[in-house]
Amino acid sequence: MNFAGTEQFDIAPPDLWGRLNDMAFIASVIPDVDKIERLEPTGFTCKVRPRFSFLTGSLELNFAIVESAPIEKLIVRSRGKGIGAAIVVDIEIHLTPAATGTNLDWTGTIVSREGLLKPVSTSLIQGAAERIIQNLWQKFRAAIPHS
Repeated sequence: MNFAGTEQFDIAPPDLWGRLNDMAFIASVIPDVDKIERLEPTGFTCKVRPRFSFLTGSLELNFAIVESAPIEKLIVRSRGKGIGAAIVVDIEIHLTPAATGTNLDWTGTIVSREGLLKPVSTSLIQGAAERIIQNLWQKFRAAIPHS
């Protein structure tokens, strides 16, 4: 299952790159974060309480930068696990200069889903993922001045 989109920011690529690589900043814009458990230069672990009809309780999310080409490309792996459920998502981000800032093109791929998430329909997961992604970009944008 794949997701993709483009976001435009009114800040220069190096400034946007800095935000994307600031794990404390990224952790602060993840929707439904309950607690940050570990924060390192290239990743973090947090607890989230997602509001899904098909999954209750909290999930432990681990985010790790797995590839980085400064100011151009970033690949992040996100692993989520809860009681009886697990999911792995790879996110690839590309930055390109724009007339008034930076274009950010992203793709997300669900690499695996296990346990209670395995039988959940693709359309239900897609709908939930789209809401989370939209909320994430809204929070990200609101946390960056002038974007």
